[in-house]
Parts: sequence; structure tokens; C-alpha cells
Amino acid sequence: MKETLRTIRDALDAQRAVLLPLRQMPKPPLGWIATVRSALGMSQNVLANRLQVAKQRVSQLEAREITGETTLAQMRDAADALGCDFIYAFVPRTPLEETVSRRAYALARKELAAVERSMQLEDQETPLSDQRIRDYATRYISERDLWRDER
Repeated sequence: MKETLRTIRDALDAQRAVLLPLRQMPKPPLGWIATVRSALGMSQNVLANRLQVAKQRVSQLEAREITGETTLAQMRDAADALGCDFIYAFVPRTPLEETVSRRAYALARKELAAVERSMQLEDQETPLSDQRIRDYATRYISERDLWRDER
């Protein structure tokens, strides 16, 4: 299972490099639907006919896109009617493998700190080095436990 999750993360991290530039692309102020429709010289009536809805629904759809109230299905249908593809993606802010490693390190640090406090009380203190924390994370922190304290 661990290798499967790592494979999935690696694949998503590879896609991340391609998707990162899309984060820089600003959303048009009028929204994608109205902007593409206008750029094509297409009226709301024509788009309404293509979508098989009333013109008023196109006006509402364009307004709701700006406020974030459209559904993914509505965006996909509008894009298709405009001769476009609707793309929906999550773009991780940092590579997923890095996120998992940081989380495992943080949990290991937290667990070792608790042990360290007990050891100090018994005068058996051992230093908490980065290497010791990394080793603990690798050996004892399983991927299914990474988010256990956030349940």
C-alpha cells in the first residue's frame, strides 16, 4: 500500500510541473463563459440555443460563474457548447511527496518530544537530532497515521 500511495504521489507531482503555470493565469474579470462567448462573437441567445436553455439562464450562468456558484457540470456543458474543454484540477502548492515527508517529520518530532520529556524526568535524556527524527519518521510513522490527530 505504501508503494502504491507513493506511486500516486509521484504521478501527481509529475503533473504538478505542467499545471503550475496555470495558477498564474488570471481568471477573466467577466468569467470564462462570457469572455469566450464574446471573443467568438456569439450572443447569449446562440449559446442558450446550444445549451437548450432560455437566454435568461445564460445570463444567470455567466453571473454565477463570477460568484463561484456554478456547478462543474454547468461549466463543462458551457465549455462544450463554446467548443472548449473544461479542465478541473487540484494543483498542490508543494509536491505531495514533500508534504507527506514534512507531516511525518512533524509527527515524529512531536512523538519523540513526548518521550524526551519522560526521559528528562528520569535523567536519561538523549538529544533530539534531525537524523533521529527522520529515522523515527521512516520506521514508525505509517502513511495512514499521518493525519490521525486531525480526525
